[in-house]
Amino acid sequence: MDYFYNLKTFLNSLGLILTMAGVYLVFINSPVNEHTIDGGNAFTDSHKLIKETVVKNKRIKYGIYIILFGTTFQLVSNYIY
Repeated sequence: MDYFYNLKTFLNSLGLILTMAGVYLVFINSPVNEHTIDGGNAFTDSHKLIKETVVKNKRIKYGIYIILFGTTFQLVSNYIY
């Protein structure tokens, strides 16, 4: 019984940590977090901006997957007796 209690606590804690890490990853890479807006400057490197956007979108996708895994761990831990 003590083993399952420790497993339940471990899965719940792991799920909580993964969820928090995923939310942080999504927040840091969200477009709302842009500090400056370019405004169509002629010296803007469009290829660099496109590459950065693709990388940020991948990080957001990974963050969402991490959130889903963390939430799944928390739900599974609720059904361990």
